[in-house]
Amino acid sequence: MFARSFVHQSSRQVSRHGSWVCNPHRAARGSLLLRTYASSANAPLAEKFAVNGDRLWEDIHYTAQWSAPSPGGLTRLCATEHDKHARDWFRDQVLALGADYKVNATGTQFAVFPGEDSSIAPIAMGSHLDSVATGGKFDGPLGVIGGLEVIRSMKEQGVKTRAPLVLINWTNEEGARFFPLLGSSIVYAGQSTVAEAHASLSNDHSGITMGSELAKIGYVGDGPNTFQEFPISAHFEIHVEQSTDLEKAGKPVGWVEGWQGMTWYSLELTGEDGHANTYKMYGRRDALQGAAKIITAVEALAYKHNGDSTVTNIISGPWGACNIQSNTKVSFCLMHKEAEGQLAMGSDIEKQIKGIAALHGLELKLKRDIYVPPGDFWPEAIDCVKRACGDKGIGSRTGTGHDSTMTTTLVPTAMVFVRAKDGISHSAKEWSDKDDCTEGALALGKAVLNFDELMKTKK
Repeated sequence: MFARSFVHQSSRQVSRHGSWVCNPHRAARGSLLLRTYASSANAPLAEKFAVNGDRLWEDIHYTAQWSAPSPGGLTRLCATEHDKHARDWFRDQVLALGADYKVNATGTQFAVFPGEDSSIAPIAMGSHLDSVATGGKFDGPLGVIGGLEVIRSMKEQGVKTRAPLVLINWTNEEGARFFPLLGSSIVYAGQSTVAEAHASLSNDHSGITMGSELAKIGYVGDGPNTFQEFPISAHFEIHVEQSTDLEKAGKPVGWVEGWQGMTWYSLELTGEDGHANTYKMYGRRDALQGAAKIITAVEALAYKHNGDSTVTNIISGPWGACNIQSNTKVSFCLMHKEAEGQLAMGSDIEKQIKGIAALHGLELKLKRDIYVPPGDFWPEAIDCVKRACGDKGIGSRTGTGHDSTMTTTLVPTAMVFVRAKDGISHSAKEWSDKDDCTEGALALGKAVLNFDELMKTKK
């Protein structure tokens, strides 16, 4: 469970029991015994399925109007007025299509569409409409709007699945405004609680919480919060690739086989106030000086262990022209393709941080907030996406977390990647062509139809 209380423990210790750990050994996997297709053929309904690329493209750009100033890109942080407008638009679209619509306590929107057999848990499509600051128009919104296009096209073509379908707009996947990331899907997966999600603090250290801001925009609902309350049969998600594998291969889409390991840390250094001009250099307890060395160590760590690392947030005080910095907070993440390398990076940087804090006489609070080992999505779900992509796609892996990395702890889950120009993401330069977005939505719809057909063979 993600436990905030560990942030307030005594100095000079690492809280591990308070970190969220994604379990790569999915106990639920054995509960669904499905016959794997021997051929590469799609299900009969999938073979004839089509989507409206013009409508998808128009919706992507129409909804981009709800953004803080972000020339060419999108800044729609979680639980802002811009996010409210996008959520309201989503609500109106799915209600017009006849959805059974609900909002849960963490603001996630569920739109359920009936199938032929209401006793079956619905097949889910989902991503997020909120964004990072100065992000692009595709990371997140493509997954939700692409799912919406699938539902619209199915209705227009009279395509009826046996299982119900549910389209989900997950809350705070990015963690851009509130920490932790995956803010609602971790609750759904049982790795956190509604109370903890509501208590998620703003990254600007203003004291604002996700719960209070969701309430302000009217998005604290009474819908289902957990898998136990609202089971799904599977989860499929479209996302821009955020890398260049597809671009180099000349392919518009791909199937995502798994993810690299990711660890998030937060730390607080406390030193001593003093006059920046008059205090003697020897004996200063400068928290920002210690943080600077830690930031440099975090970067060097990636090259040492053949991984990746990024400092994602820093705040220091007291603010002023003549103040020694007595309190500095830093957040950073570590990434590695191999579990052993990921753990080695964590162990190495923890030792370095403790040594730097001791050298500068600083009190230290260090917490490993989230630990996600490398893992793979479910083979049967990947196969559904692979057949949907056909010769237009290749296999790939994601370098970051998604709501799908939460649902995969529960049910068969897979992702569709869409080609991204130069692999750029979380930037106004983020771009995926109209035809590629269309192929992504088409692959999503076909994958869902493939899985629906696969469930008919459930033993």
